Amino acid sequence: MNIFQNLQGFNFLEGFFASTPLLISYAEIHFHLKYLYPKYYMKEPEIITDIPIRIIKNKNRTIPLIIIVKDANLFPVTINSVNISIEVNDKMISKNFIIKKEISDKYFSQILDVDVKELETNQFLQIIAKLDVEINGKSKIIINDNFPDIPRKPYKTFYAKEPLPLPESWYAGEPHYHSIHTADQVEFGADVKSTAKLAKAMGLSWLFITDHSYDLDDSIISCTKNDADLPIWKHMLKDVKEYNSNELRIIPGEEVSIGNSKGENVHMLAINHNEFIDGYGDSAEKWFKNKPQHFLTEINKLHKESNLFIAAHPIEKIPFMQKLTLRRGNWRDEDYQTSGIKFLQIINSAEPDNVKRSLNYWKKMLLKGNKYYLIAGNDAHGNFNVMRQIKSPFWKLFSSQKQVFGQFFTAYKYKENQPVAGLKNGEIIVSNGPFLSFQLKIKDEYFPIGSTCKTDKVNLIIESETAIEFGEITNISIFIGDYNSGKEIEITKQKNNCEIDLPEEGYVRMSLKTENGGVVFTNPVWIEKVKNSTQRH
Repeated sequence: MNIFQNLQGFNFLEGFFASTPLLISYAEIHFHLKYLYPKYYMKEPEIITDIPIRIIKNKNRTIPLIIIVKDANLFPVTINSVNISIEVNDKMISKNFIIKKEISDKYFSQILDVDVKELETNQFLQIIAKLDVEINGKSKIIINDNFPDIPRKPYKTFYAKEPLPLPESWYAGEPHYHSIHTADQVEFGADVKSTAKLAKAMGLSWLFITDHSYDLDDSIISCTKNDADLPIWKHMLKDVKEYNSNELRIIPGEEVSIGNSKGENVHMLAINHNEFIDGYGDSAEKWFKNKPQHFLTEINKLHKESNLFIAAHPIEKIPFMQKLTLRRGNWRDEDYQTSGIKFLQIINSAEPDNVKRSLNYWKKMLLKGNKYYLIAGNDAHGNFNVMRQIKSPFWKLFSSQKQVFGQFFTAYKYKENQPVAGLKNGEIIVSNGPFLSFQLKIKDEYFPIGSTCKTDKVNLIIESETAIEFGEITNISIFIGDYNSGKEIEITKQKNNCEIDLPEEGYVRMSLKTENGGVVFTNPVWIEKVKNSTQRH
């Protein structure tokens, strides 16, 4: 049974008000109420293609394109063939794939490896996928996807000769991602196997699977009924174990709906925690039953060396209807303190306004004397190049690149690719491509990002790198936060090995910009009046 069948008997008003808050972001063309069908409702499975935003040349010189078909158990489809056209610098190449596959599964995916040996690297490619399918006994040509209203724009990807410009012992990854095991009335992601292949093609080194707690507790047959045996949670763990590798570390987790200090539902990423934490307060599974099952005050006692808790999009703007019917809210200052959580995934989208707002919030938190680490993710639901969204509930769809897998990544420096230990080590940056790190040098002692040093005159040691995709570096800034004044000053056009004065107490962080929109933000080196200055926090 799936969403379409689950909703046949919904009371109209109950279904409308319980479900409307969810119909803000994700494109689901089968969701309907008893007496109301969306304008974009179709008696077809969702048919989607996608491709990563960046592809690192591999030995075979191929580009992976994924095909996803959802709900073919309701609406069977036959994919006869796929034509993939690639345009670059007025040159067009075309590749044909004969599929001839009848699909009647709830979920189906296939990756086509497109041969691009004849193409030069370090350039953007425009790609269109044309599918020849049969649905309901009729032939149909689908361009990229079968969602109505969405313009058929080519996918744009950068075909890079070299990996991301990270030095040795730096590992970039995606900390917030929803897989196929996020599946409810309006949301779904991609399977872990396909995600792993696309992440490797992008040059990422690690990935957290963070499916919703209110989906991981569902039964196999219904997204609105729970199963105490947790079959979906167990299936997610099995998938992660199977596709985790030294090349790409995949760590299991969940995005937990949990109560804040005001009794509202907020979200927390529980990474590598060996027990399931239930949370369905904002699931919209039951009419106005939206109280949290657990609270952030309970998390303080759960911290272990092997797990990691992250505040997920703690300042995300909450639509009024979600506040009203789902009791959703934001994190508050006391929530970080009572939970003991020091990692904040406040960058949740690559939109410049979102990034600016997130950094301003983090800066205010730092100036209060807090030692919180900045984390960046994308909250992607199987979106690798484009996100299909609902613009007007029951009326119109559109597409964006707001939340695309790996568009903003988090990178850490560590002795090996161990994401939980690496992030806890504290030497962390966030970036959409280029690289920046720094150390403070006091006499013969070096203090990297994430460490604490004593106040003094110091030399600033900068390490930076860019690539053709991101363009030349246009600015490197240093930000010096002073706890006593409560202010942060920015010094632009910063040079390597220059001398700077530190405040009595505070922090130093840095940023970098490139000519093609590349940005990096580092975590701080903290400054304290202490004699022993080598400890990390």
